[in-house]
Amino acid sequence: MSGNRALTVSELNEYARRLLAGDPILHSLEVTGEISGYKHHYSGHRYFSLKDASARVQCVMFRQYAMGLDFEPADGMKVTLTASASIYPRDGAFQLYVTAIRHSGLGDLYAQFERLKAKLMAEGLFDPARKRPIPMLPRKIGIATSETGAAIRDMIRVARRRDPNVGIIVAPCAVQGAAAAPEIVRAIRRLNANGECDVLLVGRGGGSIEDLWAFNEESVARAIAESRIPVISCVGHEVDFTVADFVADLRAPTPSAAAELAVPVTAELCASLTLAGRRLCHALARGQDVRRAEYRRVASSLALTEPVRTLVEGRVRRLEEASARLSAAMAHGMERCRHRLALAEGLVRTLDPQGVVERGYAIVRRGGTIVTSARCVRAGDALELQLRDGRVHARTERIEVEGRGEEKADV
Repeated sequence: MSGNRALTVSELNEYARRLLAGDPILHSLEVTGEISGYKHHYSGHRYFSLKDASARVQCVMFRQYAMGLDFEPADGMKVTLTASASIYPRDGAFQLYVTAIRHSGLGDLYAQFERLKAKLMAEGLFDPARKRPIPMLPRKIGIATSETGAAIRDMIRVARRRDPNVGIIVAPCAVQGAAAAPEIVRAIRRLNANGECDVLLVGRGGGSIEDLWAFNEESVARAIAESRIPVISCVGHEVDFTVADFVADLRAPTPSAAAELAVPVTAELCASLTLAGRRLCHALARGQDVRRAEYRRVASSLALTEPVRTLVEGRVRRLEEASARLSAAMAHGMERCRHRLALAEGLVRTLDPQGVVERGYAIVRRGGTIVTSARCVRAGDALELQLRDGRVHARTERIEVEGRGEEKADV
């Protein structure tokens, strides 16, 4: 390449790749570190980072080499890689191309994870006997997660689809970083103090072991164990397990699955009840027919005198009339129940906050709490307005309270 002209990006990356490929040390080397962000792609390739206390490097192990593994790598494992270092020309990314992995033991985070698991297990916090059942028909669910992540949108969408009338209370909290564990604990305690929820969903979307680490903190595990309300944990993807999963009353593989476990499909429940009612009526009617036929068979086999026959037949008629009245009463009762259920459903829909929003109104929140009075707001407060098709973030400029005049912000 000439030094008298500018290189294209492609030429630069290719030149760097060739330099690395020609280095005898980088062509074949062994590197020790801890696995993070491990992903087993459907193609068979494996992607992950290798890290130590102060640095990390991206790694890829192609399918033909991964087939030779005698164990399944995981986040937190300490391993020694056989690899070559190179640059991926398209992105200019420096990475290791791995041909073999040896298991060297537990990494620091994984070792912490196992120690805490053993401690809490010895205390009985994982005991199935202490786990509470999840309510079948929750009126309200509480969600402790980030208010900006995809997980909260997925949970609300799934819950509303399954039961449009279910109430949802969100306790926003950080789910990653040094401040996450204390915020998750506070969110769980706020939802318990609120007292309106029947079940709590605690979790976040997927990530590396570092991203999910807040849910491996002892304080979060104990907050879940102390919750008076049953808790469904939903941290990461299906393959991710945290200490929170073992302590919770139920573990969901993903946030969306947690919403499915917490909220039944009301239409399916109504259909099941209707079908069960029909089967019960059919069974009762069939039982009456069987007993009536049996009675007639016995009566015809007996040599009854005329007075006795008249008496018996009269009682049979009364029995048949009572049976008909019972069937009619059951049908009428079921119809009344269906009518009352429809009225109750209509009333609930009129009271549903989401229904109010759909009609053109807004729900105002300050710090995650619904504002019910102008006296709850101060000039300069940040507000969130939930509308039919999204959310608006605003700041209070002037407050008008009946009988108190105005308050203006000094901004």
